[in-house]
Amino acid sequence: MDKKVEVRADWSWMERHMPGVVSMLRERRAAGEGAHIDACWLHGVKLCEPGWFYAREGAVSVGTPFFGSDIHDVLAKFATWDEAKGAPLLILRDEETADGTH
Repeated sequence: MDKKVEVRADWSWMERHMPGVVSMLRERRAAGEGAHIDACWLHGVKLCEPGWFYAREGAVSVGTPFFGSDIHDVLAKFATWDEAKGAPLLILRDEETADGTH
């Protein structure tokens, strides 16, 4: 028997530690991307699969970093910019590839 897995993200702990990321997630959810965000959270946070969900704000991060030279270069540059060190960063898998294929 298959059990339905609850994938709705619980961001209550993130409110205090990552308010900018939570704000971006709420905006995207309000724009109709809730199911996609839930899928990304399930794969990138709960299942620790790279390429689905990664967020960082200040010294706090959640999710599994993306791999590949392009994203590695972006994250490395982002980490060196003084203005960006405390800024929220949210990276989600493209909806076109969110069907589980890589």
